[in-house]
Amino acid sequence: MKKKILIIDDEERIRKIYARLFQAIGSGIFEVLEAENAEKATDYLIREKLDLVLLDIKMPDIDGTRMYEIIREYNPNLEVVVASVYPVEEQKRLLPYASAYYDKSEGPIKLLEKVSSTLVSQD
Repeated sequence: MKKKILIIDDEERIRKIYARLFQAIGSGIFEVLEAENAEKATDYLIREKLDLVLLDIKMPDIDGTRMYEIIREYNPNLEVVVASVYPVEEQKRLLPYASAYYDKSEGPIKLLEKVSSTLVSQD
């Protein structure tokens, strides 16, 4: 069964890179949804059965720390991988209960490893 991943990031370029990365792995493995803001992300949280959220921290209006709280209100068990330009230690300080942390400078292979290991631990 496909794993449904929601990418929440205000930068379209980043969302598209992540989406292409997951689709390149195999369209039979991942279904990717994209949200550029909290409103669209919340809509997905209500309508979709998600397996994982890839969450940016620095976003306009509602940042990742508040979005994390919203995610927990809708689905307290949803896996959240923080993906930010902030160093991992800073990510852990800001969102101490996330499933995993990814520094955007680590490259796509590291992102795939973190997402895959998070999804495997979910099963």
